[in-house]
Amino acid sequence: MVLFRGDIKCKSLQRRTSISVILPADNIHFLQDTEEIVPQPYKTLYLLHGLYGSDDIFLANTSIQKFAEDNGIAIVIPCGENSFYVDNPKAHAYYGEYVGQELLDITRNIFPLSDKREDTFIAGFSMGGYGALRNGLKYYENFSKIGMISSALITDDIVSYTDDSNVLRSRDFYESIFGNLDEIEGSENDPKHLIETCPDIPDIYMACGIDDFLFRKNADFYLYLKENDVPATFVGDEGEHTWDFADKYVKEFMKTLITD
Repeated sequence: MVLFRGDIKCKSLQRRTSISVILPADNIHFLQDTEEIVPQPYKTLYLLHGLYGSDDIFLANTSIQKFAEDNGIAIVIPCGENSFYVDNPKAHAYYGEYVGQELLDITRNIFPLSDKREDTFIAGFSMGGYGALRNGLKYYENFSKIGMISSALITDDIVSYTDDSNVLRSRDFYESIFGNLDEIEGSENDPKHLIETCPDIPDIYMACGIDDFLFRKNADFYLYLKENDVPATFVGDEGEHTWDFADKYVKEFMKTLITD
């Protein structure tokens, strides 16, 4: 297994930014004197962190590194700041363009990653779950599966937020990310609009803890998908908005990538 952590320069953000990359290479078991060779190029999961996170937070709080090694899949984790992985033209911070296209181009040029749609996946936790859906749909030609874990599907709600003393309920905070909140509906930041306009929707996997404050939003979105005949799987399990839940269900999503 190879773990790379470093900086890349990207046009979408007009600066350098950090990434973590897990590669299932050099899988050597010294005590058993065995070595497993994973064929290249690798299937690849682009994994998006949540609010207040960074590219190393999955490494610190989950066991996905070992899981990727054991199951022969590469994982690329970008640093998304608190961007919700959308494009912010005023700040020239095109995080959607970055994770949807440029990050794929950069990492495929550096690492032995497959460039096939059927081998390329996007997933995320919390804010990253929204980002995975938004960019998995907008850049549907690049991704065959979307994984949404405890997703922050809150774009219908933030327009009514007024409590500027709490950043999570602050209209000013969300306007700094999304722009005019009254214009989200029907835009490329509106999940339902993206579903309705996407010509080839990737398979969608959703999981959320039944005690998670986001459970109702996730369950309602799954019902919307089913009503519109969108291929989707939803798991509601015991749990809250925690790393234990994220660890379990990122790996459950990854199992679907390995078996296909």
